[in-house]
Parts: sequence; structure tokens; C-alpha cells
Amino acid sequence: MSVDTVFTVPKDRQSVTLHLDKGIMLAGEIFLEYISDDLSVHQKVTAFIENSNSFFPLKVQATADTEFINKENVLSIEVDFPEDPDTTYFAFKLMQTIPVTVIFNHGQTISGALLAEVPQEKARLSDCLNVRQRFLSVRVGGKIFYINKNALQKVLHGEKSEDGLQFITLT
Repeated sequence: MSVDTVFTVPKDRQSVTLHLDKGIMLAGEIFLEYISDDLSVHQKVTAFIENSNSFFPLKVQATADTEFINKENVLSIEVDFPEDPDTTYFAFKLMQTIPVTVIFNHGQTISGALLAEVPQEKARLSDCLNVRQRFLSVRVGGKIFYINKNALQKVLHGEKSEDGLQFITLT
């Protein structure tokens, strides 16, 4: 590896809204490492949040400054889900969906469809919650929330609404 590549900023960016403790929200861009063109956007975001780094840079939209965020203190990362049905947001892999309501330690709730890349025989809610990843993926309408498991009190099996999803409620 050359010395110059150590200081290179990854070019692949993703617009996000971070939800932190005490209702703090930060909108900006995260810098996704170049991994492979074969990976979907979901897989790149998942690889980003699941890597072993404690801190990650966020280019804050309001100030254009870069702040370094402690991953352990992130409650959730919100990403807009493209409306285009031919999107490359997901790979053509087994994706199980289960309606859930997640309840955070401080009482906020999110209701939607838990997304898990697991085989059909591991499609039970308990199996999907106990995958080794630190973050759960929940789709709520046109957004995906990558939720820190350490920020959760509990997860309830939800009921499907007419469109298959429930709406976010922050209480």
C-alpha cells in the first residue's frame, strides 16, 4: 500500500441522517470504502457500520464540516430508500422481512419491516434478531433505518398494515 492511499478519502458517499442520544439528529454524508462493484448499496452500508472502527467521519450537511462520530453512540442511521423498482439498493439474495416494532432504551419506537439476509430456515424473528451483526435493518416506507442493537430495550412482532409496513412513531 502506498503512503498516498492512506490519506485518500473514499469517493463513494451515502446521504444519511444519524439519530443520536437525547433526540440529536445530524444529516450528512458517510464515506463508504470501496469494496466491490458487485455489492449492493445495502451491503456497502452494512459493511460500513459493521466494520471494527469505533469512529467514522460524517460530512455534516448544515456546516460542511467533518465530524467523527462514535459508532457505539449512534441509535440509528436513516437512509432514503430509492423509489425506482430496478434499484441496486439490494442484492439478489435471500432477504427475509418480518413486521416489527422496535423499542429503544429511552422509549422511542420504530415500526416497520425487519430486513434480514438469512435463508428461509432462519426466517424466525428470534433468528433474525440474533444474527452476529450489531445493527438491525428496518424499512419504514421510503426509508431504511440501520438500528444499533445496543440501543434497544426490546423488539415486538408487529402486524402488517395495508402496505405491509407501519409508520415511525417517535415518542
